[in-house]
Amino acid sequence: KRELIMYKAVGTTFVAQNTKRMLLNLRSKRVSYPNTWSFWGGKIEKGEQPIDALRRELTEEIGFVPAMEKLNPLDTFKSPDNGFIYYTYVIVTPKEFIPTLNDESSGYAWVDIGKWPKPLHSGAKITLTSKKNIAKIKKLCLP
Repeated sequence: KRELIMYKAVGTTFVAQNTKRMLLNLRSKRVSYPNTWSFWGGKIEKGEQPIDALRRELTEEIGFVPAMEKLNPLDTFKSPDNGFIYYTYVIVTPKEFIPTLNDESSGYAWVDIGKWPKPLHSGAKITLTSKKNIAKIKKLCLP
């Protein structure tokens, strides 16, 4: 019997306490699912915990790990064959910031919750159109 190779990845969005808006990433043409709006993050390396992978990916993709008021698990997606798992977080940050983009991104946007830019990455769309997830995100914006 062939062993299933599990591919694990992690991503996050940010919610700024001062504006109640969310930060999304526009994927560049050099990555999979190019020119779609999605989360910041990437593959979890062997032996890495999701939070460690997230910190590494943020440093690579936006140049730093922004101030975190709180790290909140939002969603975990598993493919039907369990070959792929994706952990999504929301980081509450005190205020909006300007990310320093690497070549995996071609843009970013702070957007009102529920007013998503198009086209959304297919995975981000599943997460961001869930009423349960939207309620969780909005609750994070409460004082």
